[in-house]
Amino acid sequence: MAAAADMWTGEATAKVPGVPADKVWAFIDDYANVYKYLPSIDETTIASGEPGKVGCVRLCKGSPLPGSEERTFTHEKLVAYDPENYTLSYEVMDNNIGFKDYVATLKVLPEEDGCCVKWSFVTPPMSGPNSSMEFLMGYLNYSVNHMAGKIAEAAKA
Repeated sequence: MAAAADMWTGEATAKVPGVPADKVWAFIDDYANVYKYLPSIDETTIASGEPGKVGCVRLCKGSPLPGSEERTFTHEKLVAYDPENYTLSYEVMDNNIGFKDYVATLKVLPEEDGCCVKWSFVTPPMSGPNSSMEFLMGYLNYSVNHMAGKIAEAAKA
């Protein structure tokens, strides 16, 4: 892994008003169903291990990136899991979108009227198409807001 000074780090947050943290956590905790609320993922399957257990690996498949015909994929390994504090972290292992040593943390933070979802990451600089920090932060902001909207919609149904 690159030296700490060479790492990209960032975070994005989105509010989920009117929905308690435990209800939002139930969606995020469902490790095999990330495709239900992330727009860039079309399907998710458990490749190995057991959901809710450190070491579980999910395979996420998505639509091709602009300029490509190949579907995107990531193998994401659960590396930390703390349901009492509504937190999980995963590491992107094998992928075809330029991640190397990417680790992300999703955390649900209770608030007075609902909660907030925080998605943070640390990764060495990416290479290849769409590999700027600005692109990654744009994707993260869009994704966490889309996620919050989809979860709020499903939780209120």
